[in-house]
Amino acid sequence: MLKLILVFSLVNSTSAQQKDTQLTLEKAFEYAVANSLDGFIAKRQYGANFWQLRAFKARLLPQLNLELQPIEFNRAVVQRFDPARNVDVFRQQQNFSNVARLSLNQNVLITGARVFVSSSFNRLVNFGENRIENYNVTPISVGIDQPIMAFNELKWRRKTLDLEYEQSKKEYISSVQQIHVKTIDLFFNWALANNKLRIAKENKTNAVRLYDIGQKRYDLGAIAKDDLLNLELETYTTNTKLAQAGQELQAVLTELQIFLDVKDLSDYTPMLPELIPNLKINPEEAKELMLENNPESLGLTIREIEAKRDLQRAIKENRFDLSINAQYGLNQQASELSEAYKNPLDQQIVSVQFSMPILDWGERKGNIETAKMNKELSDIEVRQSKNGIIQDLIQKVNNFNLQEDLVTVSQKSRDISRASYEIAEGRFATGKIDLIRFLNSRTSWQSASDQYIQSLQQFWKFYYELQGVTLYNFIDRIHLKEDFENILNN
Repeated sequence: MLKLILVFSLVNSTSAQQKDTQLTLEKAFEYAVANSLDGFIAKRQYGANFWQLRAFKARLLPQLNLELQPIEFNRAVVQRFDPARNVDVFRQQQNFSNVARLSLNQNVLITGARVFVSSSFNRLVNFGENRIENYNVTPISVGIDQPIMAFNELKWRRKTLDLEYEQSKKEYISSVQQIHVKTIDLFFNWALANNKLRIAKENKTNAVRLYDIGQKRYDLGAIAKDDLLNLELETYTTNTKLAQAGQELQAVLTELQIFLDVKDLSDYTPMLPELIPNLKINPEEAKELMLENNPESLGLTIREIEAKRDLQRAIKENRFDLSINAQYGLNQQASELSEAYKNPLDQQIVSVQFSMPILDWGERKGNIETAKMNKELSDIEVRQSKNGIIQDLIQKVNNFNLQEDLVTVSQKSRDISRASYEIAEGRFATGKIDLIRFLNSRTSWQSASDQYIQSLQQFWKFYYELQGVTLYNFIDRIHLKEDFENILNN
């Protein structure tokens, strides 16, 4: 009974150890997104777009600015007009000044105006025969700068920036799926190389065993000398192929380790993901999801808005300019600081600026017509791009829907060729078939084994490419999401 318990414990321990040394594709995805250079770039690109939006939104909030010139000393000979003699003369000037200004500015998104409130302080001390100190203060001044016919950059920027930020989030999710696709290629290359090494080891063992059998049959006169020599040659050939398979495995494993940023995977073996049976994707559903979620589709919408914006800019900037500036404040000057804040005087400034070309030989009309042509060209390019990504999506859907059948066929071919190889090996050992037929059977099995892994690789690669285009999980039937707050903190 004790022996039986020990046996079961050993089996369970070995099984657990093997399980722990297997690396799943999902775990490889986690390493790739968290550690790879591609994942780092995707995170930083999203972060840059996020802070760009924050910076623009800050422009729409009140801005409080403090301007200081605490010390300015000026000593120079300057030209001055002498009214007593009605001539210009050179006089020495020596003064000391302090300037401070506090302003609150607010951009108005709808009209493109700038509203401001400010307060300023000016102190001037002149040195010479008589020391003169003077103060000029503006306790408060309120004003507005309102362009009437100018292009409103803020308004158009607001239209696209929210879309650009939404696009950046979708681009990050899409980038994660692209990292998954790259991981699939490296992971399955590792699985393929690992499978080739396993087969090479098995072939070497079989070659040595069959050579021993061949020597005994040759001693009995059952096979010819050239068959024995071919069996001996096969032992050397399998040794060479085993060494090549080991080198190939090390190369792909190193590439995978660098991409995942893990130190050593030599003690691990890849666990191939299973095929998802009966997973078919409807082309129309995929098309609707792509148009709704795909960052490239959203980018085309942004391009349409930008084309309208550029046309409006050309029209506004190539007609006439009209703007109104108004300012009201209180102002006073005195030789004493306390007196400067008493009985302030009104300060009123109103200006209307108007500019219109009289003769420009058609330059402005040409600029407007150019902008119109560029918009029409952009509209055509957007339509072509949209048709192109739809066509590419349909092709991806068709490839994926077909791949399940190809995986099933390749799996059956692998199993059948393996059984055929085992039968051929037994028949060759008993002398019922020759070496060439045996080797052909082994080659067919090895080829079918590789083909199965490659077809399974294509299945998952097609799936994650579709998931990256539509940003939709067709297995769990949910939209892909990310914790963007956590991304900014990492």
